[in-house]
Amino acid sequence: MSATAKDSYLVDKIALFQCVIFVTICKYTLSLTTRFMKYFLLVLVFPALFGDKCGGNKNVLPVCVQHKIDSIKAEPKWNPPAEVNEYVYNKRHVFLFTSNCCDQFIVLLDGSCNYICAPSGGYTGKGDGKCSDFYEKAKHVKLVWKDDR
Repeated sequence: MSATAKDSYLVDKIALFQCVIFVTICKYTLSLTTRFMKYFLLVLVFPALFGDKCGGNKNVLPVCVQHKIDSIKAEPKWNPPAEVNEYVYNKRHVFLFTSNCCDQFIVLLDGSCNYICAPSGGYTGKGDGKCSDFYEKAKHVKLVWKDDR
């Protein structure tokens, strides 16, 4: 007689015991996995929902720069057309305003519209000399506005 036929009740008890252990371990593992997945999902979803709020909107123009643009729009179209470009110069975001005619300074302003310098323009074309290194050191960020009227 084989062992299976002789001790079949033991085989059934061992199989039942293994199933109980397997289900208990799986249930515990699944509950941990489910709990982990909930937190993992929360960690992924939270920054996606609120991520744009943390750093602020980087595409918003300073109010004074927008006011200067609006005042240029209120004037007749310049020749050459007015432009405002954003640069990073000496670790600051600055705005370069073109002039409306010949022999006038091209003005560089900070985010509060404080005058920094005139890197070019004027009678000599070299600006006011206060930031003669502007075009070598400054990094162009973007064209903020161009008068396309």
